[in-house]
Amino acid sequence: MRAADRPALLDFLRSELAQLDAMSVALSGSLARGDFRTTSDGTITSDLDLIPLVVRATDVPAARRQITPVLQAVTDRFAIDATAAITLLDAYRRVPCAAYVTSMTGQAFLTDPLHVGPAVPPAAQDPDERLPWLIQPITYYLAKACHEDPVTNLTKARSAALHLTSHLGLDDPDTLRDLPHTVREVYERYDVTLLPSSAAYLNAPTSPGRFQAVRDLVFMENQGIPFPDSALTAPRRHQPIQEAS
Repeated sequence: MRAADRPALLDFLRSELAQLDAMSVALSGSLARGDFRTTSDGTITSDLDLIPLVVRATDVPAARRQITPVLQAVTDRFAIDATAAITLLDAYRRVPCAAYVTSMTGQAFLTDPLHVGPAVPPAAQDPDERLPWLIQPITYYLAKACHEDPVTNLTKARSAALHLTSHLGLDDPDTLRDLPHTVREVYERYDVTLLPSSAAYLNAPTSPGRFQAVRDLVFMENQGIPFPDSALTAPRRHQPIQEAS
């Protein structure tokens, strides 16, 4: 998929999701922000990230059945990896400073039968309460970098650290050289109560299986349901059915 195909992708998603009546679906991640990664010829290498919102945990199985074919249709038509993290509506409203929420645009929802409306502005939360949520993606991507694709995930961890240091008004370049040390320094200096996922990483950053433990905690913090219930993915399996236009 090329960068120029993004509008066609969004139109396709809105059409595919239009019949949903018990689930709102938002676009998150770099395709929402517009800072997606591309190759030298303009091919997008970032994933599509959807956030389907449901009211109750009992709604999750039906949501998975509805979203799975949409993700596969996207990968088949546009040759882009597509993921989704099904999220409980109460959890979404409870954590407006989670990275997946702050990466949304103001009009994030591709379909909104639950009448969720625009993403909650981060400023609606006390600045000090934002710190654990700014730290969370740093430790998540550091943990993930020990598990897979270290270059990409370390880059994401550094980007998240830049958000944290910018929020705190820090401009010391040393803060980005040792990210675990920086996180520890921040939470000690500002008396931050870490989220369980961040504490799990920092307590044993190189422990075998650490990423799975951190990931599972992140999904409970962000989505309100376990990772196996929430996460869906549709990797590319063949060439697009037709060229997007």
